[in-house]
Amino acid sequence: MDPAAGTVTVAAGTTLKHLNQALASHGLSLANMGDIMEQTVSGAVSTGTHGTGRDSASVAAQLTGLELVTADGSVLTCSATENPEVFAAARVGLGALGVISSVTFTVEPQFWLAAREEPMPFEQVTAEFDRLVAENEHFEFYWFPHTGNCNTKRNNRSLGPAAPLGRISGWIDDELLSNGVFRAACAVGRAVPATVPGIARLSSRALSARAYTDIPYKVFTSPRRVRFMEMEYALPREAAVAALREVRTLVERSGFRVSFPVEVRTAPADDIPLSTASARDTAYLAVHMYRGTPYRAFFSAAERIMTAHGGRPHWGKLHSRDAAYLSGVYPQFAEFTALRDRLDPGRLFTNAYLRRVLGS
Repeated sequence: MDPAAGTVTVAAGTTLKHLNQALASHGLSLANMGDIMEQTVSGAVSTGTHGTGRDSASVAAQLTGLELVTADGSVLTCSATENPEVFAAARVGLGALGVISSVTFTVEPQFWLAAREEPMPFEQVTAEFDRLVAENEHFEFYWFPHTGNCNTKRNNRSLGPAAPLGRISGWIDDELLSNGVFRAACAVGRAVPATVPGIARLSSRALSARAYTDIPYKVFTSPRRVRFMEMEYALPREAAVAALREVRTLVERSGFRVSFPVEVRTAPADDIPLSTASARDTAYLAVHMYRGTPYRAFFSAAERIMTAHGGRPHWGKLHSRDAAYLSGVYPQFAEFTALRDRLDPGRLFTNAYLRRVLGS
């Protein structure tokens, strides 16, 4: 850890949870993160894990260096000045270039983050989407299928003081309602699909506004105990609202019963070859289905909408795309595969998934 330089180096198997707790104990923080922190740092960076942000990007975009063990046993120290072409690609390397053994993050002095959550009608949030993204450091929203209701969340830096969620109120909102009651509602919907639209209308209307201020990782992340299947696509920012409206029409005109909200987040363009935000300002649309519920037909239909807009699937979530498609939506795809050929010509680091998405 080097607070003066604003960096911290951690072993690849360190979980984001452990990293964030350790940083907090030293008065430091990452600039941005996703909404869960159970992953290892190497897994998070390698698959392009992200949160939402107007100016701050994915976990991988916060790296200043990494150590990579390649197929021939070489250990490469990589940064913008040392093995820069490997560093550029290996930040989101899918495990295809070698084994990451350590990563170095940019960190900053810990700050307060003020969260404001409130319900908003679908038509309002989609009409004001560009403004809401521009006016907030971190904006996201969830649309409840079968309804015209959304829940919005705005996170912005604050001078404080801290005003965390109360222990009891936080438990009621995040554990009892968002996990316990929601799990029960999803189970009912799985058993009796016809009840899903009614349950969705009731649950979305039960939402209320709340505001709190805390250290970053306690605001960015939330407990996620309800198991689900997920597919997420990264779209050009300007296509987000149109694609979401198409998903809404799909749900309304089909027999699909979707009990999970559709999540919408954003990220600025970055310079990482296989980052889902590579070279374009991005909006993410994530669809979910409760575990044990048939999901393939809905995901396939939603995927057709996403790919029609040039969408890029999240590397660590469900999708059906292959190298033929992906090479057309990533401008630097050929450069990445050429580097893979150089670092791992014998394909020591491959599996069925990598053969599908990167080619043989």
